Amino acid sequence: MRERTVCRQEMSRDLMQVYREVVENQPMGTTQTDVYKLVVQHPAKRFYVDPRRAHQRISSMMRGDMSVVENLNPLKRQMYRDLYDVVMRLYQRKGFWRKSAYYVVKEAVLEPAPRFYIDWKRMEQIWREKTIETRQQKWKRLGKSYEKRND
Repeated sequence: MRERTVCRQEMSRDLMQVYREVVENQPMGTTQTDVYKLVVQHPAKRFYVDPRRAHQRISSMMRGDMSVVENLNPLKRQMYRDLYDVVMRLYQRKGFWRKSAYYVVKEAVLEPAPRFYIDWKRMEQIWREKTIETRQQKWKRLGKSYEKRND
């Protein structure tokens, strides 16, 4: 399976875990939209990006070429800037002094990220997809077929 797909699946799973935590701690009357916004701003377990793609952009940034991230959407741009900071921090650690940039980036993407770098609207889509998937699995266990209903 491609790394990008694995990252997306892992991010979706982690988002839903954070969603459950956030929902439990919200007062009555909090809107679903507010919950989505809180979820995407929550710290993430890692940076959900393919290490090879990240290495290409971070390497350019290390050479001073920030144009590689300037044309990205604001959240992706912030993600690469935050990831760049993590890479630079890792290079300061003794175990990383003489390692290749790819090695350091590969480790950096596994470090905790300050947030999920997606819009709340994407979070809403993921929530809907996961909810439908969960319902389908439940119906399958019950031996029934589940079709999305509009009633």
